[in-house]
Amino acid sequence: MTEEPSQSDRIKNVLNKCDDLSVGSETMQTYFLFLSKNLSLPCDVVTVGEYERYQLELLENSEDELFGLLGKVKLLSDESKISMIPLCDLKAVNNRSENFEMLNDYTAWFINYQ
Repeated sequence: MTEEPSQSDRIKNVLNKCDDLSVGSETMQTYFLFLSKNLSLPCDVVTVGEYERYQLELLENSEDELFGLLGKVKLLSDESKISMIPLCDLKAVNNRSENFEMLNDYTAWFINYQ
């Protein structure tokens, strides 16, 4: 039986071609390409500390180390409300999904490697 990779190992695997793991233009672009390819969108998400549910529809690289990657979200209770929210402020609703793990890993990387 093989052991599941740790969060740290998963993050290093995503950024394995980068010289440094610190948040910067190269690592943000690498994470953007990884998530763009691997996240299943649309995805139901919530913002940290809120109870409103959103649908994550699109990713964007802000190219700003303060904001990191952004998610274009639509409020599920009022689909006319569309916002751009930093991806590190979003969590997938289904905590057993691959999306949850990938978003959680991104958030841990973005916060810990500033």
